[in-house]
Amino acid sequence: MEWTRISGKWLICLGLLLWLWSVPAQATSEYVIGPEDVLNITFWQEPTLNVEVRVGLDGNITIDIIGQIPAAGRTTEELQRDIVRAMSRLNKNISQAAVRVTQHNYNYVFVIGQINEPGKRTFEEIPDVWTLINEVGVVAAQGDLTRVTILRGGEDAGKIEVVNVSEAIASGNLDKLPKIRRQDTIEIPRTAGMVLSAELGSTTERRNLIYVIGAVNTPGPITFESNVDVAEALALAHGPTADADLGKAQLVIKDGYYSQTVKFDLKKYSKTGTPARYVMQKEDMLIVPYRRPGFLGEGIGGIATIAGVITAAVLLVNQLNGSGTN
Repeated sequence: MEWTRISGKWLICLGLLLWLWSVPAQATSEYVIGPEDVLNITFWQEPTLNVEVRVGLDGNITIDIIGQIPAAGRTTEELQRDIVRAMSRLNKNISQAAVRVTQHNYNYVFVIGQINEPGKRTFEEIPDVWTLINEVGVVAAQGDLTRVTILRGGEDAGKIEVVNVSEAIASGNLDKLPKIRRQDTIEIPRTAGMVLSAELGSTTERRNLIYVIGAVNTPGPITFESNVDVAEALALAHGPTADADLGKAQLVIKDGYYSQTVKFDLKKYSKTGTPARYVMQKEDMLIVPYRRPGFLGEGIGGIATIAGVITAAVLLVNQLNGSGTN
């Protein structure tokens, strides 16, 4: 009997744990504001204070009267509360504010290669690879959907996945394609079978661009200039971010219809001048990965959540045990 009572208490606690754990998971579906997003902020009680602002690279916005306020990492509802709290100290008439994201610039990807409108694209929610290709433009006649290349950005910068989009379409398995994430680059290569075999070894006409992506302040395409080396390309992207892993940079070098990836230690290069200076060629891509967070790095928020849930469960068990002895 006693064991049945104790088991019942632990089942209640398990249910509480599962419910509490599901709450943050549901909250993540809301759009989180990021750097370079454009926000429209309105105060219906004081329309003269209405403003449209861009989130800076430091994650802050500036509003007249209250000055700078953190915006990145918050949902629109959270930012609304922060703004009203700050405004109400200076103007007691203001008790409400509305924040709307008018340009979702934080969630971006690059689409390059055999597509009519290559370049950077931004989304509120990044779609699957096939939807993304359809949204950004029409695939050129020579585009090869059997070898679509995904160059990962963010924490996985440097990883390369080659997927057969044509096969996924034919088999109805589009949901099996890899999920596209922020800062990824999707390249649609040229179909080798559409050119004469004698041309395969020759150099194709390349776009007048180079690419710097990953942990840099301004990722994306850069107009090609002759005699620009890797370090100068990094400077043209306004330098690395604070969490860049310069020791594990990679170069994707185009060679005719194909490409090769080589490692490039930018940290060592800046200190010793080695490896040898590499001058960027048209359509070359420099990938700067992010440092992976340690156990006590970005994961500390998750650890705190777990600790809080466990503490709540322990308190509930103690309370139930106490009530059972009365």
